[in-house]
Amino acid sequence: MRRPNGTGTIVKLPGNRRKPYVVKVSEKDRHGHIVQRPLGYYALGDEAQAALDDYNDRRRAGTAPLPDKLSMTVQMVYDGWSGREYAKLEKAGRSSSLQSHKAAWNKRVSRFSSRKMREVALDEWQSILDEDEDKGLSQSTINNDAALIRALYAYSMERDIVGKDYSKYLDVPSVDPKNPKGALSDIQLAKLEKMAKDGFPWADTVLMLCYTGYRITEFLSLSPFQYHPESGGYFSAGIKTGAGRNRILPIHPKIKPYFTRRLAQGKATIITNDHGEPVPTWWYRERAFPPIMEALDLPEATPHWCRHTFNTRLLTAGVDEITRKLLMGHSLKKDTNAGYAHPPVEWLAEAVQKLA
Repeated sequence: MRRPNGTGTIVKLPGNRRKPYVVKVSEKDRHGHIVQRPLGYYALGDEAQAALDDYNDRRRAGTAPLPDKLSMTVQMVYDGWSGREYAKLEKAGRSSSLQSHKAAWNKRVSRFSSRKMREVALDEWQSILDEDEDKGLSQSTINNDAALIRALYAYSMERDIVGKDYSKYLDVPSVDPKNPKGALSDIQLAKLEKMAKDGFPWADTVLMLCYTGYRITEFLSLSPFQYHPESGGYFSAGIKTGAGRNRILPIHPKIKPYFTRRLAQGKATIITNDHGEPVPTWWYRERAFPPIMEALDLPEATPHWCRHTFNTRLLTAGVDEITRKLLMGHSLKKDTNAGYAHPPVEWLAEAVQKLA
């Protein structure tokens, strides 16, 4: 049934997308022409319809956000928030807080400055914190980045710029200087492999992390659409920013049976709980991972140790630095000899298969 004019529309985007349905509403641009602005993206058509109905109900009641707010960028939100907040901090003499916010914005959070605030996904915000941990940044730096993201969402929620506060779901890594990053030994990996074969809960996922080097957020959000069975099997996936975007990661023979079994479940994400639902990062860090580390006599270990294990073992196996960076999703900007940004899958697979 055709909707009345001015009540928005729902469009299904082409290709394999996690959220293919986009809801659009009409507004006038600066020239007075009617244009459509995205309200949000949804996995199911019913979800999109419910969102559009809710928007129209709120519009009729006078409580819906104005269409111009739907197109506000992260830069515009930051400018609006900082214009008020920085004046308060200066007046209160809290220069250190002001400088912390500015550093978080200039060095990391501003990567999304040109994006519409409503369109930046949770996994993209999470990628900032995961990369902070990956780079070995301090706990205070990680906390400052999370605090700025939360502040931008608080400002946006108060002004109906966004419909959902994703900052509530951020998984803030805990960095303990007393327990620096480490890697699993060959003996511990062998024990982990046996635990996975014996069906120890979640041991298979830890083994997968050790043989892929995925960040925990990347790993838990893997979908069947990102898997390619050719060339021995590989994933084209990763954090949707920087060098990690859609990087190629071949599957090592030792972990292929576990991926195959989970792929056969046919769920939206490959890693699911007993109910077939996606696994939150906080739950994996706090509930699934610790019992396995206790069994390996590594109570201080975090999921990031698996990523460090992957990189360390590639180095030990003689894999060159540029190939390691490609597999890890690290930037090649400073590598003047990196003449290949898109090597064939077989090349990367050969490097991964050097791992015992």
